[in-house]
Amino acid sequence: MSWFSKGFEEAEAQAASSGGFIRDFFLKNGEDVNGVRILDDESINIRAHFVKGKGWFTCIHGIDDEGCPLCEAGNKAQNQFVFNVIDPREYTDKNGKTHKNQVKLWRVGITLLRLLNKRRTTYGPYTTLLLNISKMGAGAWDIVAEKVEEYELGEGQELYEREEVLAPKSRKELLAVVNNSEAENDDDDDDDDDAASWRKS
Repeated sequence: MSWFSKGFEEAEAQAASSGGFIRDFFLKNGEDVNGVRILDDESINIRAHFVKGKGWFTCIHGIDDEGCPLCEAGNKAQNQFVFNVIDPREYTDKNGKTHKNQVKLWRVGITLLRLLNKRRTTYGPYTTLLLNISKMGAGAWDIVAEKVEEYELGEGQELYEREEVLAPKSRKELLAVVNNSEAENDDDDDDDDDAASWRKS
C-alpha cells in the first residue's frame, strides 16, 4: 500500500473504504473567496492526523509492518485530497509586508472534492477553472466555476512538491510527536543547504 494515490476515482475508493469524514476546510464558515485557481490536474490522496499545536501528519498505517503511532494513540486519520492552489486574498504579515496570490496547499474532504469534480466535468480541467467559493457551514459549499486560460505562475510563485511535503514521517518521528518531544536527527549530513528544496525551481 502506498501512502498516497492520485485522482478522483481513487479518492472515491479511499473514502468508501475508510468511511471517514474530514473537517479540514480552506475557508471559515461564512467566508467567500473569488478567483481561486487549482494548479494541479489531480489531487494527491492521503490520510492524515491532526495534532493540536503541531499540524498535520500523513498516516503511516499500512506502509510498513510497524504501524502508526498516532493511530495507536487513538488519533483518527482523516481522508485528505490535496491540491496546489492560488489564494487570491490579500493580507499583511506582522512585518507589514502585503501578500496576494500565494500558492498554498488545499486539503479538501470528499464532499468538497465531489463538488469540485462536478465543476471539472462541466467546465473542463481543474487548471482551467476560475473558482468563486463560499463556505456556508460545515460541509456546505457553493462553488461557481468559469472556464478560463490555464494559470501561469508569476515571478516568485512555485508549486509545492506534494509528494515531498506530504511524505510521511518515520515511526520514530511520529512517536516523538505522540510523546510531545522532538526526535533526534540521526543524520550527520548538513541538509540545510536548500531551505525550499520541497518546491519546484
